Amino acid sequence: MLKKITEKAVFLVFLPVLFASCASAKFSLSESASPIAILGVSGNTHVPYYSEEVREDEYGEEDGLLSNALNNFLGKNNPEILTAADRVEYAEEAFRRLVPEATGVEIVPKEVVLNSPTFESIGKNSVLSYIDVKIRGEGYKTMDDIGSKKARLIMKETGAKSIVFLDFTFKKYIKGDGHNLKADLGAMGIMNVLLYNEQGKRVFEDEFTVISQESVEMRMTKYDKDAMVELFPSVIDQLINQFIVKYF
Repeated sequence: MLKKITEKAVFLVFLPVLFASCASAKFSLSESASPIAILGVSGNTHVPYYSEEVREDEYGEEDGLLSNALNNFLGKNNPEILTAADRVEYAEEAFRRLVPEATGVEIVPKEVVLNSPTFESIGKNSVLSYIDVKIRGEGYKTMDDIGSKKARLIMKETGAKSIVFLDFTFKKYIKGDGHNLKADLGAMGIMNVLLYNEQGKRVFEDEFTVISQESVEMRMTKYDKDAMVELFPSVIDQLINQFIVKYF
């Protein structure tokens, strides 16, 4: 009798998890999400080394106002830093291109979103823009999520059926048994996707990670930074394709 009760209790504990997993697996953006409005695309300002722990890179800590200022000063001729905005711009362009091509789901034109009265009113005179540590796509606000009321208003004004925020983190990944003096470096991309449905409800937040198959040779901490920069567009494409495969 005790065994039966225990088994039943275990089943009841795991039932919500199983149900959630099934619901997630069945969810498909193509059924109800078109068109999608992009409300934000962002990325980091430089390309630190990947580490499982918070660490310092070539110029200081990975994130923060002080480290960003230091990076911009010490790395002012570093292609990885100079192309930070280019990576964000490419990521937005790739999402707008790959999602419709693969799924038929439409993306709301950027100018329609930027001209939305509700979107235009967000963050006016906000101090957040002065302490932002991210690179933002041109025209986008200093925000990474949105309340349900404003989400619904923006969708009503733009004709969107869903809203998405895309946040990218780009890093250098030391492959194999390499170390900071001798290694093959891969380009690493992490994409965080936050999506709201037509009711302004947050449907999911998901993260995707890609490390390039190609690599750049590093010897005595020296490597071709231009070659590293060239690896990221393919990584971005792969990140978006992972998203497409999972949710369409």
